[in-house]
Amino acid sequence: MADVQRDEQQQDGERPDLWRKLEALTCGFVLFMLSNAFIGPLLDPLQAGGEDMPVLRLMWLPVYAIILGLAVWRAPRVARFWFPAVMLSLLIFWVFASAAWSLDPGTTNRRALAAAFTTLFGLYFASSFDGKRMAEIIATTFLFLALAGLLAAIAYPKMGIAHDINAGDWRGLWYEKNQMGAMMVYGALAAMAAILAGSTKRKQLIFTIVLCAAMIVMSKSKTSLLALMIGLGGSMMLAIMRRGPATAVVVVWLGVTAVVVGAMVMWLAPELLFKALGKDPSLTGRTDIWAALLRQSAKHPMTGFGYAVFWQLDSAPANWIRKETGWDVPTAHNGWLDILAQLGWVGVSLCALVLGGALLVSLVRFRKVQDGYWATLFLAIFVMTTFSESFILERNGIAWALACAAVARLLGPVWALQAQPEKAPRRPLFAPAPLTWSLAPAEPTFEIWAGDAGRVPTVARTPVMATATRPAVTFGRASPPLGATFGKRLVSPLSA
Repeated sequence: MADVQRDEQQQDGERPDLWRKLEALTCGFVLFMLSNAFIGPLLDPLQAGGEDMPVLRLMWLPVYAIILGLAVWRAPRVARFWFPAVMLSLLIFWVFASAAWSLDPGTTNRRALAAAFTTLFGLYFASSFDGKRMAEIIATTFLFLALAGLLAAIAYPKMGIAHDINAGDWRGLWYEKNQMGAMMVYGALAAMAAILAGSTKRKQLIFTIVLCAAMIVMSKSKTSLLALMIGLGGSMMLAIMRRGPATAVVVVWLGVTAVVVGAMVMWLAPELLFKALGKDPSLTGRTDIWAALLRQSAKHPMTGFGYAVFWQLDSAPANWIRKETGWDVPTAHNGWLDILAQLGWVGVSLCALVLGGALLVSLVRFRKVQDGYWATLFLAIFVMTTFSESFILERNGIAWALACAAVARLLGPVWALQAQPEKAPRRPLFAPAPLTWSLAPAEPTFEIWAGDAGRVPTVARTPVMATATRPAVTFGRASPPLGATFGKRLVSPLSA
């Protein structure tokens, strides 16, 4: 335990050693795999996460082994995050329990295991690194993903640019443009958080923000662009709030005003908001899906139909929805309705408790976690996007892994940064020795020494200046050199 505490104290004050660098690289690899880059456009066009193809299913086993090994290696730190671990474990327990009433118990168990490892990585990630380094690892990973997506769009447009209904929109290394847009939002937000947390890699991080923003513009994903503006704007607002109570009150007032105005526009003139986002009032057919899904979910309102099996091709309730809407619906395009169909209202309540509780705690802890506000803003953006995308409890998905990391950082312990002791200014090599002052004793004592021609030393009664070459004691005739040796004492001061 002492080694763990010492390592925690050294994280912010010393350069990371070789093992920490290897650990950071390993986390970057896991993040790359969880981003599902290359899997969609090249290997998994049905967006099944590789689970319906034996080769891709085996591909995840080494990733799970790495996650388990990292969590066991850092077990003492993970144990300190026991409260968020308990909250997330309750949710994962209900996921495994849903196999008892699932439409396909075998598939539910297999995919529940994938969801458990995804959750475990988020918990480990938050407990192993401080906020600044965590944001740097995420930002660096997405910088490479953005560069690879840019190269794919230019050099291999068959993969990097969409050729379907969204022809011309960039999709990079992912199946469709909205996926790439979400990935770039995560990268830009992490880069901004690392800057606010005090990272020294400012030029690299600024370049990451600019590149990710450019990729979002080329994807033409309105939702991702809105999320990017909220994330970067929120980062600046939270940073401004640190200037003082008056500034904080003004910023909060402006934020509340903006939310109220947005709610009024949504209520009184929703067509203006939909037009600004490039959406029709039905949200591209999403409202029809939601109405049909609610009717099917009413058949099993408390438990749902089992985790991750509702939208299978042979699912009877899903096929009813496909007949009603007239097209092959892959998901609900709403994370909360998807959880309702899979895990019922119990699952929805547990998800709301975990995510909503962490967001409420962030109102008072967003400064204490010292991560450049990454956890607070990421979780806010995640919850916002769950109303249009199915990211909640996403197996083998980076969105859910980072959401678990944000929950763990907000609900877990806060490591206090120890102030580093100030180093004394270095004296020039050939500079004279500093002067020191000393006071003579109040009642000087005379001593008689032999062996030096009978000279009797006298102790100065007033403060004298002592240097490296001049002692504080003066003699009657001449001062002896520093370090002079006198003879044996013959007469005691008391007897004299």
